[in-house]
Amino acid sequence: MKAAHPANHSSFESRRREKVVEVWRNLGEPKVGEDELREIQKALAKEFAAADDVTSPAAIARILADEGAELRHPEIIEFDAQWREAKIKREAERFGGLEKISSGQPMNRAQAEALINKMEGLRQRFADEADREGLAELTALAVNARRAAQLIAKDRASDSVHRAEQEEIAEWIKIWIQTPNLLADWLALRKGSPEFRKRFGSVES
Repeated sequence: MKAAHPANHSSFESRRREKVVEVWRNLGEPKVGEDELREIQKALAKEFAAADDVTSPAAIARILADEGAELRHPEIIEFDAQWREAKIKREAERFGGLEKISSGQPMNRAQAEALINKMEGLRQRFADEADREGLAELTALAVNARRAAQLIAKDRASDSVHRAEQEEIAEWIKIWIQTPNLLADWLALRKGSPEFRKRFGSVES
């Protein structure tokens, strides 16, 4: 008997679950191990584009367990670990160049501008590819970077110049998150403003 789905599941989640069960039944309802999970992931990829990249073997196994499938637990655990390791590697390659943001270490203005430019390049690529997951992860990285800069800007243990720089960087990232297409023009105007020159001593190129 098919397990009841929570009422708040998205349409995608419901369709994905149905596809998982459908493929398993078409395979003859076998015991579930690596081979079966791979087949189901391939079917999900065909049906939902990048679903194989977001649906873990463990998640598929949980769906099938609800349907009464017999699971080869050690095999599933090993395959799931391999899948996650490969996914982490793919993500590292996809977001290559953003190590400074990911590290949580403070940036100076030149580093921040270079990284924002890198993020904008990735944003445009993800938008062209309709990669919503990539866009969401990129925004999350930016939010975390802005939060880190804000924390340093409020830290009275830091000198005033360092705090001012981090406050400035936090504002740059905020503008990029809100209106990425306008960031380049806004930043050029910002660097030429009297306030910026007074704060940091010179006009930057």
